[in-house]
Amino acid sequence: MRFYKSILGGLLLFSASHASVFGQATSCEEQLSAATAEFEAGRFYGIPSMLKPCIDNGFTREQRQRAFLLLTQAYLLLDDPIGADNSYLEVLRANPEFLADTARDQIDLVYLSKRFTAAPIFSLSAHIGGNFSPVSVIQTINASGEDDVQNKYQFRLGWQVGGGIDWHLSERIAVTAELNYAFTSYKKEQLKFNNDLEEFVDKQNWLSVPLGAKYTFLIRERIRPYVFGGYAFNFLFSDKGQITISKRDVGEGSLDESSPEFSFNSYRTKLNTSLFLGVGAKYKIGIDFLFAEMRYNAGLTNVVKPTTTYGASGPAVEYGHVDDYLRINNFSISVGYVKPLYKPRKLKRVKTKSVLKGIKQQEK
Repeated sequence: MRFYKSILGGLLLFSASHASVFGQATSCEEQLSAATAEFEAGRFYGIPSMLKPCIDNGFTREQRQRAFLLLTQAYLLLDDPIGADNSYLEVLRANPEFLADTARDQIDLVYLSKRFTAAPIFSLSAHIGGNFSPVSVIQTINASGEDDVQNKYQFRLGWQVGGGIDWHLSERIAVTAELNYAFTSYKKEQLKFNNDLEEFVDKQNWLSVPLGAKYTFLIRERIRPYVFGGYAFNFLFSDKGQITISKRDVGEGSLDESSPEFSFNSYRTKLNTSLFLGVGAKYKIGIDFLFAEMRYNAGLTNVVKPTTTYGASGPAVEYGHVDDYLRINNFSISVGYVKPLYKPRKLKRVKTKSVLKGIKQQEK
């Protein structure tokens, strides 16, 4: 019985607390409406004290924007530039992408808005996605020394995850840096002179540091396409491969023989470089963004060391496998989240030509 009473008491407490929050929100909305009525009636002096209790604790983000916008207009009419500046900064903290409009706002507010910005200096991002890795053969190397060996490379699916930071030089241009982990893989099929088929599956684990630049097209407010490109340093910290031999000259059938998974770390170039290009689009969610992008990395480094796998202790001894000299490219598709680090601040240089242009367009 005591257990049920405890549950009932908890439910009543929960309901009471939520009712209190709802009542407070309703009360603050009423207070904001009353302050707006005072403003429209030309009584400006009492507005700050009317709004203070809810500003300190009670307004939602949207209500804070409206409240400080009202205060900014009141301080402008009261000829209090410091109060107007401080209030407009709070407008931008509540909504960093607020823009005053000549068709909606008083002209003094529009001119004041041109002295401030909340544009982010830095943005943080995180992403995840899939990839595949086409191989570019630099030189074909055959362990048997025969000329009629046929090689065929096929890509296999991989995945990647990472994060990055954008340094915004302007609203459109940003310098970017990322730290990414990627798992990639490819398969090599080799038809040998005696009709045997060798399949070699290679799997790589990478840490990459892409450095580049990004250009964003400000076509629509919610959807913002962009292009980017740059140079990447790719550290190959793990490479494992497995060889399967299908012997087709055994009677009428075939005999498959598979190797254990070998480590190819000692046969690989650890530090590789690549050029990358990509396109993407950001979709605005509140004051942050979701994004999707496609990227192509063109490998610049021969991944296989010149010593290759001919050594006496290498896999080629038992299974007859040898690596071609090759570069590993990569095509990836990722989705992610961008968190702009908005910074409301006063501008050192003010541009007001757009205000006059907006007024003229409105008059037309």
